[in-house]
Amino acid sequence: MSNPLNFTRSALAGFGWQTIYKGILALIAMAKIAVLARLLTPEAFGLFSLTLIALGITESLTQTGVNITLLQAQRPVKYYLDSAWVIAIIRGFLIGSIMLVMGLLLQNYYQEPQLLALIAVAALVPVIKGFINPYIVVLHKDLRFFQDSVYRFSLVFVESVAAVVLGFLTHSVWALVWALLISALFEVVVSFFFFRTRPHFAYLHSRGKTILENAKWLSVSTLFNYLNENADDFLLGKIVGTRFLGIYHNAYALSHKPNYDFSKSAHHSTIPVFTKLADKPTRLTGAFLRSLVALTSFITIVSLPLLLFPRFFVELLLGQQWLDAIPLVRPLVLAGIIQSVSQLSYALFLARKQYRILNLHLSTAFGLMVVLVFWWGSQAHLLGAVMGVLTARLVTIPLILIGILQTLKQKS
Repeated sequence: MSNPLNFTRSALAGFGWQTIYKGILALIAMAKIAVLARLLTPEAFGLFSLTLIALGITESLTQTGVNITLLQAQRPVKYYLDSAWVIAIIRGFLIGSIMLVMGLLLQNYYQEPQLLALIAVAALVPVIKGFINPYIVVLHKDLRFFQDSVYRFSLVFVESVAAVVLGFLTHSVWALVWALLISALFEVVVSFFFFRTRPHFAYLHSRGKTILENAKWLSVSTLFNYLNENADDFLLGKIVGTRFLGIYHNAYALSHKPNYDFSKSAHHSTIPVFTKLADKPTRLTGAFLRSLVALTSFITIVSLPLLLFPRFFVELLLGQQWLDAIPLVRPLVLAGIIQSVSQLSYALFLARKQYRILNLHLSTAFGLMVVLVFWWGSQAHLLGAVMGVLTARLVTIPLILIGILQTLKQKS
């Protein structure tokens, strides 16, 4: 019998690979923003943000928990493969259909004539992604972080290149939407190219039932997690209009999103490790605390340049038409650091199936953010909305700390 894995080291190694991957992606993202910010108007980015709202909210509403179930399951991925694929395909068509309805509603709500057409085309993204080979999750489950990082890097790279090329050709928001479609098609092809193990269109009720039962609480968590990250866009699109929503979108992409992406790297690399340690409380505590120290130290160091020199980075990466973004950078960076701690904690809660704690924090943070963004944004425009986001994150920190203590103290 082989020696037990050093799961703490595995978690940190995974975070290391994911950090390198996210670091490279951050550079690509900054290059993409620097180019597209000079090719497209703030209104274009605002319209794209509203299109992403329709895509994201329908995805979160119909969350099936396929990947999380495959990660948590003691059985091999092959056992659920066919049923998981059928569920994913049906879900893709369901999301696409709901998006068409949302397109009508959002077009009327925001009084933006282009919005329905943009959302209708973007509705093809979940339909295409439904055909992704679910076996790709084995990279994550088996802690094959290098291969997983290469796979995910290829997806973002293709989308970024497509967006920039189409941006030069069209100078319109359609460049961003068509880039999503190209990336989705590429992801399906790569997911089958990576593995000889491929699904068949065959559904077994008992296996599908296991996936769907686990999805009940996960759906709530996914929905609130999405709303916490995107409700600000939904509200601001109405309060300040698409131009200023575009300003907010790129300020967020420059300051908050890199921190959030690094925290998702930690979440992604630690959740399979925490899952394997779920019945070993002492080792789980050690793995979590070391991961937390590594993440917060790294993100704080990476954030310092933006905290110290926001004007320099806005002018360098975005250009003169985006100067309204400068006062938004510092509070968004701080909100991103706090959110990073929350994201790592969510990995712990998911590993121990503590959905109640997770959903309590997400719902509280969401409710508080909606109130503060609407009230403060109406009073003080973009800066007020950003301060609302930051305040909501700060006020709900005690809930995260209580949840961590309860989860780590809980006996297996």
